[in-house]
Amino acid sequence: MSLLKKQSEPRKQPLLLVVMGVSGTGKSTLASEFARRHQFTFLDADSLHSDQAIEQMSQGIPLSDAQRLPWIKRIYAELSESQQQNKSCILAYSGLKQAHRKIVFSSYACRAGVLLNADQSLIMERLAKRSEHFMSPQLLDSQLAEMEPFSNKEPLLELNSAEPIETLVNQLELFASALQIMPEATPGWNF
Repeated sequence: MSLLKKQSEPRKQPLLLVVMGVSGTGKSTLASEFARRHQFTFLDADSLHSDQAIEQMSQGIPLSDAQRLPWIKRIYAELSESQQQNKSCILAYSGLKQAHRKIVFSSYACRAGVLLNADQSLIMERLAKRSEHFMSPQLLDSQLAEMEPFSNKEPLLELNSAEPIETLVNQLELFASALQIMPEATPGWNF
């Protein structure tokens, strides 16, 4: 049995893990691999952007807060549906703004965050190699500038995304497992 109890055992509360960071830090890679191993629903927030927003970002033009709000509402709606179905979910999401993170996190009673960081040169190298993604490498500087500090309201694991994916998944498994034994920090959790 893995560190997390088998998914066939019912949970009183489903869990939301939000993997955050600027473009190119490996959010989707980590979140999808964790989901595959632990039967979590994987949601990539990028898949919920409007065609207009994707076109704008592909031209290297950042979105305004007003332009992001409908996207945040779509993320919230998807997560709320998963929560109502008692499904645990792992979300790959930039999480640049505190106000937007608050909305996203509010979709689940039991939630925790993961922040991926890396050296800017490594991120630029990764972005330059991506051909199938709409995010322009020109937006990295604006994303780094817009990343607001994190509060201590939610459990948060910070990871260096320069580490191999296996190491990152193992660290995330340990984090999720540790949350199981800290009910005072995460009321209602039952893995």
